[in-house]
Amino acid sequence: MTETFATWLAQQRDREDVVGELARSVADDELFPEHGDKAIFDGYFSADNTVDEVRASFERAWDEFSGLN
Repeated sequence: MTETFATWLAQQRDREDVVGELARSVADDELFPEHGDKAIFDGYFSADNTVDEVRASFERAWDEFSGLN
């Protein structure tokens, strides 16, 4: 079975970079999707209150994740 982005991201919490920071920031967010394709997560990170740095961190994390799967 293929690992989900949410599961992969949760495993990145100990990293000392923007991906780890992103993982820690969504760890307790009940609205963070548990699974889905990039469009689902694009929607989550496209909220009006999402800053550009967070969006860039998501893009980096997704690129790493999609390169593994």
